[in-house]
Amino acid sequence: MVSFAFDEEHEEFRATLADFARKELLPNYRERAGSTEFPFEVFRKLGELGVLGIGLPEEYGGTGDEDPVLLGLATETLAYGDVNLASAPVQIGLIASQLVHGTKEVRDRYLPAMIEGRETVAIALTEPGSGSDASALATVARPIDDGWLLSGEKTAITWACNASAALVYAREPGSSRSKGVSCFLVPLDAPGVTVSPMPGMGCLPLGWGSIHMDEVHVPTEHLIGELGRGFHTVMDHFDFSRAALGLMCLGAARASLDEAATYANQRETFGRPIGEYQGVSFPLAEHATYLEAARWLCYRALWLRAEGKPHTSLASMSKWWPPVVAKDAIEAAMKIHGNLGYSAEFPLQQRFRDVMAYLVADGTAEIQKRIISREILGRESVAF
Repeated sequence: MVSFAFDEEHEEFRATLADFARKELLPNYRERAGSTEFPFEVFRKLGELGVLGIGLPEEYGGTGDEDPVLLGLATETLAYGDVNLASAPVQIGLIASQLVHGTKEVRDRYLPAMIEGRETVAIALTEPGSGSDASALATVARPIDDGWLLSGEKTAITWACNASAALVYAREPGSSRSKGVSCFLVPLDAPGVTVSPMPGMGCLPLGWGSIHMDEVHVPTEHLIGELGRGFHTVMDHFDFSRAALGLMCLGAARASLDEAATYANQRETFGRPIGEYQGVSFPLAEHATYLEAARWLCYRALWLRAEGKPHTSLASMSKWWPPVVAKDAIEAAMKIHGNLGYSAEFPLQQRFRDVMAYLVADGTAEIQKRIISREILGRESVAF
Protein backbone atom coordinates (compact mmCIF):
# COMPACT_ATOMS: atom_id res chain seq x y z
CA MET A 1 0.00 0.00 0.00
CA VAL A 2 1.32 3.43 -0.94
CA SER A 3 1.57 5.89 1.95
CA PHE A 4 2.55 9.56 1.92
CA ALA A 5 2.53 9.84 5.71
CA PHE A 6 5.62 10.73 7.74
CA ASP A 7 6.30 8.58 10.78
CA GLU A 8 5.52 9.84 14.28
CA GLU A 9 9.13 10.77 15.10
CA HIS A 10 9.42 12.84 11.93
CA GLU A 11 6.14 14.62 12.62
CA GLU A 12 7.13 15.49 16.18
CA PHE A 13 10.46 16.89 15.01
CA ARG A 14 8.74 18.86 12.25
CA ALA A 15 6.28 20.36 14.75
CA THR A 16 9.13 21.45 17.01
CA LEU A 17 10.97 23.07 14.11
CA ALA A 18 7.79 24.72 12.80
CA ASP A 19 7.27 26.40 16.16
CA PHE A 20 10.90 27.53 16.20
CA ALA A 21 10.71 28.80 12.61
CA ARG A 22 7.62 30.91 13.25
CA LYS A 23 8.58 32.26 16.66
CA GLU A 24 12.37 32.54 16.49
CA LEU A 25 13.36 32.79 12.83
CA LEU A 26 10.58 34.57 10.95
CA PRO A 27 10.35 37.79 13.04
CA ASN A 28 14.00 38.75 12.38
CA TYR A 29 14.55 37.10 9.01
CA ARG A 30 14.69 40.32 6.98
CA GLU A 31 17.14 41.93 9.40
CA ARG A 32 19.48 38.93 9.33
CA ALA A 33 19.17 38.53 5.57
CA GLY A 34 20.29 42.11 5.01
CA SER A 35 23.57 41.60 6.86
CA THR A 36 26.79 39.89 5.82
CA GLU A 37 27.39 38.84 9.41
CA PHE A 38 26.81 35.14 10.02
CA PRO A 39 24.21 34.65 12.80
CA PHE A 40 26.19 32.29 15.03
CA GLU A 41 23.85 32.90 17.97
CA VAL A 42 20.90 31.44 16.07
CA PHE A 43 23.15 28.84 14.47
CA ARG A 44 23.98 27.50 17.93
CA LYS A 45 20.26 27.22 18.68
CA LEU A 46 19.93 24.98 15.62
CA GLY A 47 22.68 22.84 17.11
CA GLU A 48 20.78 22.60 20.39
CA LEU A 49 17.68 21.47 18.49
CA GLY A 50 19.69 18.65 16.90
CA VAL A 51 19.16 19.98 13.39
CA LEU A 52 22.86 20.13 12.51
CA GLY A 53 23.59 16.51 13.32
CA ILE A 54 21.02 14.74 11.14
CA GLY A 55 22.53 11.52 9.82
CA LEU A 56 25.92 12.15 11.41
CA PRO A 57 27.84 9.85 13.80
CA GLU A 58 26.39 9.63 17.30
CA GLU A 59 29.85 9.71 18.88
CA TYR A 60 30.15 13.32 17.72
CA GLY A 61 26.64 14.38 18.72
CA GLY A 62 24.76 13.37 15.57
CA THR A 63 21.58 11.33 15.14
CA GLY A 64 23.33 8.26 13.75
CA ASP A 65 22.04 6.62 10.58
CA GLU A 66 21.49 8.70 7.47
CA ASP A 67 17.92 10.01 7.34
CA PRO A 68 17.27 11.83 4.04
CA VAL A 69 13.56 12.41 4.70
CA LEU A 70 14.23 14.00 8.08
CA LEU A 71 16.82 16.28 6.50
CA GLY A 72 14.26 17.34 3.90
CA LEU A 73 11.65 18.04 6.57
CA ALA A 74 14.14 20.10 8.55
CA THR A 75 15.20 22.30 5.65
CA GLU A 76 11.65 22.81 4.36
CA THR A 77 10.30 23.69 7.80
CA LEU A 78 13.13 26.02 8.80
CA ALA A 79 12.99 27.82 5.46
CA TYR A 80 9.51 29.05 6.32
CA GLY A 81 11.24 31.27 8.86
CA ASP A 82 14.67 31.86 7.31
CA VAL A 83 15.76 30.36 4.02
CA ASN A 84 19.42 31.22 4.64
CA LEU A 85 19.69 29.45 7.98
CA ALA A 86 17.68 26.54 6.60
CA SER A 87 20.59 25.68 4.32
CA ALA A 88 22.79 24.86 7.33
CA PRO A 89 21.70 21.21 7.80
CA VAL A 90 22.31 20.55 4.10
CA GLN A 91 25.69 22.27 4.08
CA ILE A 92 26.88 20.50 7.22
CA GLY A 93 25.53 17.16 6.00
CA LEU A 94 27.48 17.54 2.77
CA ILE A 95 30.70 18.58 4.50
CA ALA A 96 30.48 16.06 7.33
CA SER A 97 29.90 13.25 4.84
CA GLN A 98 33.42 13.99 3.63
CA LEU A 99 35.00 14.70 7.02
CA VAL A 100 34.02 11.26 8.34
CA HIS A 101 36.62 9.91 5.91
CA GLY A 102 39.35 11.99 7.55
CA THR A 103 41.72 11.09 10.35
CA LYS A 104 40.51 10.85 13.93
CA GLU A 105 42.32 14.10 14.66
CA VAL A 106 40.32 15.90 11.95
CA ARG A 107 37.02 14.30 12.95
CA ASP A 108 37.49 15.14 16.64
CA ARG A 109 38.47 18.72 15.85
CA TYR A 110 35.69 19.70 13.44
CA LEU A 111 32.65 17.41 13.65
CA PRO A 112 31.52 18.29 17.21
CA ALA A 113 32.09 22.00 16.57
CA MET A 114 29.87 21.90 13.48
CA ILE A 115 27.14 19.71 14.96
CA GLU A 116 26.91 21.97 18.02
CA GLY A 117 26.79 25.09 15.85
CA ARG A 118 30.04 26.58 17.13
CA GLU A 119 31.94 26.63 13.82
CA THR A 120 31.39 26.37 10.09
CA VAL A 121 33.49 24.62 7.47
CA ALA A 122 33.25 25.53 3.79
CA ILE A 123 33.29 23.16 0.84
CA ALA A 124 35.53 24.61 -1.88
CA LEU A 125 34.87 22.98 -5.23
CA THR A 126 33.76 25.71 -7.67
CA GLU A 127 36.43 27.71 -9.50
CA PRO A 128 36.37 30.74 -11.82
CA GLY A 129 36.78 28.48 -14.86
CA SER A 130 34.87 25.44 -13.63
CA GLY A 131 31.43 26.14 -12.25
CA SER A 132 28.95 23.52 -13.35
CA ASP A 133 31.79 21.56 -14.96
CA ALA A 134 33.30 20.86 -11.55
CA SER A 135 35.58 18.12 -12.86
CA ALA A 136 37.50 20.74 -14.87
CA LEU A 137 38.97 22.28 -11.73
CA ALA A 138 42.50 23.64 -12.03
CA THR A 139 43.65 23.90 -8.41
CA VAL A 140 46.79 21.78 -8.05
CA ALA A 141 48.07 19.75 -5.11
CA ARG A 142 51.81 19.26 -5.57
CA PRO A 143 53.13 16.37 -3.45
CA ILE A 144 56.06 17.00 -1.09
CA ASP A 145 57.69 14.85 1.60
CA ASP A 146 55.23 15.65 4.41
CA GLY A 147 52.09 16.37 2.42
CA TRP A 148 51.14 18.71 -0.42
CA LEU A 149 51.38 22.33 -1.54
CA LEU A 150 48.06 23.68 -2.86
CA SER A 151 47.80 26.50 -5.39
CA GLY A 152 44.68 27.81 -7.08
CA GLU A 153 41.47 29.75 -6.55
CA LYS A 154 37.96 28.76 -5.49
CA THR A 155 35.03 31.10 -6.06
CA ALA A 156 31.40 31.56 -4.94
CA ILE A 157 32.11 29.44 -1.87
CA THR A 158 29.35 29.34 0.75
CA TRP A 159 30.60 30.16 4.29
CA ALA A 160 34.01 31.19 2.96
CA CYS A 161 33.88 34.39 5.03
CA ASN A 162 32.83 32.79 8.31
CA ALA A 163 34.40 29.32 8.19
CA SER A 164 37.38 28.20 10.22
CA ALA A 165 38.44 25.74 7.51
CA ALA A 166 37.52 24.51 4.06
CA LEU A 167 37.42 21.20 2.24
CA VAL A 168 39.45 22.01 -0.86
CA TYR A 169 39.35 19.83 -3.96
CA ALA A 170 42.59 19.82 -5.92
CA ARG A 171 44.18 17.62 -8.54
CA GLU A 172 47.53 15.90 -8.98
CA PRO A 173 49.81 17.72 -11.45
CA GLY A 174 49.19 16.42 -14.96
CA SER A 175 45.83 14.77 -14.19
CA SER A 176 42.59 15.68 -15.99
CA ARG A 177 38.81 15.62 -15.52
CA SER A 178 37.70 13.71 -12.41
CA LYS A 179 40.82 11.57 -12.24
CA GLY A 180 43.43 12.55 -9.70
CA VAL A 181 41.19 14.88 -7.68
CA SER A 182 41.57 14.67 -3.90
CA CYS A 183 39.97 16.40 -0.94
CA PHE A 184 42.06 18.29 1.62
CA LEU A 185 41.19 19.99 4.91
CA VAL A 186 42.66 23.51 4.84
CA PRO A 187 42.42 25.88 7.84
CA LEU A 188 41.56 29.28 6.41
CA ASP A 189 44.09 31.03 8.63
CA ALA A 190 46.93 28.96 7.14
CA PRO A 191 49.85 30.85 5.53
CA GLY A 192 49.20 31.44 1.84
CA VAL A 193 45.39 31.48 2.12
CA THR A 194 43.50 34.65 1.20
CA VAL A 195 39.71 34.92 1.57
CA SER A 196 37.87 37.69 -0.26
CA PRO A 197 34.13 38.40 0.09
CA MET A 198 31.92 38.40 -3.00
CA PRO A 199 28.45 39.41 -1.77
CA GLY A 200 25.53 38.78 -4.09
CA MET A 201 22.03 40.22 -4.48
CA GLY A 202 20.83 37.82 -1.79
CA CYS A 203 22.04 35.15 0.65
CA LEU A 204 24.31 37.72 2.33
CA PRO A 205 24.64 35.90 5.69
CA LEU A 206 26.00 32.83 3.90
CA GLY A 207 29.30 34.63 3.48
CA TRP A 208 30.03 33.87 -0.15
CA GLY A 209 33.63 34.48 -1.08
CA SER A 210 36.67 33.39 -3.01
CA ILE A 211 39.56 31.44 -1.53
CA HIS A 212 42.97 31.98 -3.09
CA MET A 213 45.80 29.58 -2.24
CA ASP A 214 49.46 30.21 -2.95
CA GLU A 215 51.64 27.21 -2.10
CA VAL A 216 49.57 26.38 0.98
CA HIS A 217 51.08 23.53 2.95
CA VAL A 218 48.67 20.69 3.73
CA PRO A 219 50.03 17.93 6.01
CA THR A 220 49.51 14.27 5.20
CA GLU A 221 46.94 13.86 8.00
CA HIS A 222 44.68 16.47 6.37
CA LEU A 223 43.92 14.31 3.34
CA ILE A 224 40.20 13.46 3.42
CA GLY A 225 39.37 10.04 2.02
CA GLU A 226 41.38 8.24 -0.63
CA LEU A 227 43.99 10.01 -2.68
CA GLY A 228 42.61 10.68 -6.16
CA ARG A 229 39.02 9.73 -5.23
CA GLY A 230 37.75 13.01 -3.79
CA PHE A 231 35.55 13.97 -6.72
CA HIS A 232 33.66 10.68 -6.80
CA THR A 233 33.02 10.79 -3.04
CA VAL A 234 31.47 14.25 -3.01
CA MET A 235 29.40 13.75 -6.16
CA ASP A 236 27.54 10.86 -4.53
CA HIS A 237 26.31 13.12 -1.74
CA PHE A 238 25.02 15.82 -4.09
CA ASP A 239 22.11 13.48 -4.89
CA PHE A 240 21.24 13.76 -1.21
CA SER A 241 21.53 17.54 -0.96
CA ARG A 242 19.80 18.58 -4.18
CA ALA A 243 16.34 17.40 -3.15
CA ALA A 244 16.75 18.99 0.29
CA LEU A 245 17.67 22.31 -1.32
CA GLY A 246 14.57 22.08 -3.49
CA LEU A 247 12.42 21.64 -0.37
CA MET A 248 14.19 24.57 1.25
CA CYS A 249 13.14 26.88 -1.58
CA LEU A 250 9.58 25.54 -1.42
CA GLY A 251 9.39 26.19 2.33
CA ALA A 252 10.32 29.83 1.77
CA ALA A 253 7.74 30.13 -1.00
CA ARG A 254 5.01 28.70 1.21
CA ALA A 255 5.67 31.48 3.73
CA SER A 256 5.21 34.06 0.98
CA LEU A 257 1.97 32.48 -0.24
CA ASP A 258 0.63 32.44 3.32
CA GLU A 259 1.48 36.12 3.66
CA ALA A 260 -0.24 36.84 0.35
CA ALA A 261 -3.37 34.96 1.44
CA THR A 262 -3.52 36.92 4.69
CA TYR A 263 -3.10 40.18 2.82
CA ALA A 264 -5.76 39.20 0.26
CA ASN A 265 -8.27 38.68 3.07
CA GLN A 266 -7.47 42.03 4.68
CA ARG A 267 -6.96 44.38 1.73
CA GLU A 268 -10.17 45.73 0.25
CA THR A 269 -10.94 47.42 -3.05
CA PHE A 270 -14.38 48.56 -4.14
CA GLY A 271 -15.73 47.40 -0.80
CA ARG A 272 -14.57 43.78 -1.12
CA PRO A 273 -11.44 41.84 0.00
CA ILE A 274 -9.17 41.41 -3.03
CA GLY A 275 -9.15 37.66 -2.35
CA GLU A 276 -12.67 37.52 -3.74
CA TYR A 277 -11.40 38.48 -7.18
CA GLN A 278 -10.23 35.68 -9.46
CA GLY A 279 -7.24 37.75 -10.50
CA VAL A 280 -5.95 37.24 -6.96
CA SER A 281 -7.45 33.92 -5.84
CA PHE A 282 -6.59 31.95 -9.00
CA PRO A 283 -2.84 32.70 -8.87
CA LEU A 284 -2.85 31.59 -5.24
CA ALA A 285 -4.54 28.33 -6.23
CA GLU A 286 -2.19 27.76 -9.15
CA HIS A 287 1.01 28.32 -7.20
CA ALA A 288 -0.21 26.26 -4.25
CA THR A 289 -0.70 23.40 -6.74
CA TYR A 290 2.81 23.78 -8.17
CA LEU A 291 4.33 23.90 -4.69
CA GLU A 292 2.55 20.72 -3.67
CA ALA A 293 3.61 18.84 -6.80
CA ALA A 294 7.24 19.95 -6.49
CA ARG A 295 7.27 19.10 -2.79
CA TRP A 296 6.37 15.45 -3.33
CA LEU A 297 8.88 15.15 -6.15
CA CYS A 298 11.59 16.10 -3.65
CA TYR A 299 10.34 13.73 -0.97
CA ARG A 300 10.16 10.85 -3.43
CA ALA A 301 13.83 11.44 -4.30
CA LEU A 302 14.74 11.46 -0.60
CA TRP A 303 12.65 8.34 0.07
CA LEU A 304 14.43 6.51 -2.73
CA ARG A 305 17.75 7.56 -1.19
CA ALA A 306 16.61 6.20 2.18
CA GLU A 307 15.61 2.91 0.53
CA GLY A 308 18.94 2.60 -1.22
CA LYS A 309 17.34 2.80 -4.66
CA PRO A 310 18.48 4.78 -7.74
CA HIS A 311 17.52 8.44 -7.38
CA THR A 312 20.03 10.52 -9.32
CA SER A 313 17.55 11.58 -11.99
CA LEU A 314 14.84 12.49 -9.45
CA ALA A 315 17.40 14.39 -7.39
CA SER A 316 18.26 16.47 -10.45
CA MET A 317 14.56 17.08 -11.13
CA SER A 318 14.28 18.21 -7.50
CA LYS A 319 17.11 20.67 -7.97
CA TRP A 320 16.14 22.45 -11.18
CA TRP A 321 12.32 22.62 -10.97
CA PRO A 322 11.38 23.40 -7.31
CA PRO A 323 13.55 26.58 -7.14
CA VAL A 324 11.79 27.82 -10.29
CA VAL A 325 8.39 26.97 -8.80
CA ALA A 326 9.36 28.72 -5.56
CA LYS A 327 10.66 31.82 -7.32
CA ASP A 328 7.49 32.12 -9.38
CA ALA A 329 5.28 31.69 -6.30
CA ILE A 330 7.14 34.39 -4.39
CA GLU A 331 6.88 36.71 -7.38
CA ALA A 332 3.11 36.13 -7.50
CA ALA A 333 2.88 36.89 -3.78
CA MET A 334 4.78 40.13 -4.34
CA LYS A 335 2.31 41.17 -7.07
CA ILE A 336 -0.66 40.45 -4.83
CA HIS A 337 0.82 42.82 -2.26
CA GLY A 338 1.11 45.55 -4.87
CA ASN A 339 3.66 48.23 -4.00
CA LEU A 340 4.13 46.68 -0.54
CA GLY A 341 5.49 43.53 -2.14
CA TYR A 342 8.32 45.54 -3.66
CA SER A 343 9.03 47.41 -0.43
CA ALA A 344 12.25 46.61 1.41
CA GLU A 345 10.29 46.78 4.67
CA PHE A 346 8.63 43.44 3.92
CA PRO A 347 10.28 39.99 3.58
CA LEU A 348 8.86 39.15 0.14
CA GLN A 349 11.53 40.87 -1.94
CA GLN A 350 14.23 39.43 0.32
CA ARG A 351 13.00 35.86 -0.15
CA PHE A 352 12.81 36.41 -3.88
CA ARG A 353 16.49 37.42 -3.99
CA ASP A 354 17.58 34.65 -1.62
CA VAL A 355 15.74 31.90 -3.51
CA MET A 356 16.99 33.18 -6.88
CA ALA A 357 20.48 32.00 -5.92
CA TYR A 358 19.39 28.36 -6.13
CA LEU A 359 18.55 28.66 -9.81
CA VAL A 360 22.34 28.45 -10.17
CA ALA A 361 23.90 27.30 -6.89
CA ASP A 362 24.78 23.61 -6.50
CA GLY A 363 24.24 22.91 -10.18
CA THR A 364 22.37 24.88 -12.81
CA ALA A 365 19.10 23.75 -14.39
CA GLU A 366 20.97 22.97 -17.60
CA ILE A 367 23.32 20.58 -15.83
CA GLN A 368 20.39 18.87 -14.05
CA LYS A 369 18.50 18.47 -17.34
CA ARG A 370 21.58 16.97 -18.90
CA ILE A 371 21.69 14.34 -16.12
CA ILE A 372 17.97 13.59 -16.51
CA SER A 373 18.07 13.39 -20.30
CA ARG A 374 21.10 11.09 -20.19
CA GLU A 375 19.04 8.57 -18.21
CA ILE A 376 16.03 8.91 -20.53
CA LEU A 377 18.13 8.47 -23.66
CA GLY A 378 19.90 5.49 -22.14
CA ARG A 379 16.70 3.49 -21.74
CA GLU A 380 15.80 0.78 -24.22
CA SER A 381 12.86 1.84 -26.32
CA VAL A 382 10.40 0.14 -28.61
CA ALA A 383 11.46 0.30 -32.24
CA PHE A 384 8.71 1.19 -34.70
